[in-house]
Amino acid sequence: RWMFWQTGMPGWMRAGVLPPCLQYVSNDQQIEFLKTQQKYLKKTLEEIENKIKELQELKEQKLSS
Repeated sequence: RWMFWQTGMPGWMRAGVLPPCLQYVSNDQQIEFLKTQQKYLKKTLEEIENKIKELQELKEQKLSS
């Protein structure tokens, strides 16, 4: 119920589908929307990968000490 406030994304975006309003826009507009979404997802993925790397390094430091 509170997923929008937790993620900042509406349900259709979290589900990875186009909202109904985008079915009626031009291909160029859809491409721009998808490129924007792609940038956001790439950035999010980089942040996740960095956090995983950071946690793994902390784990290794604890094991070696």
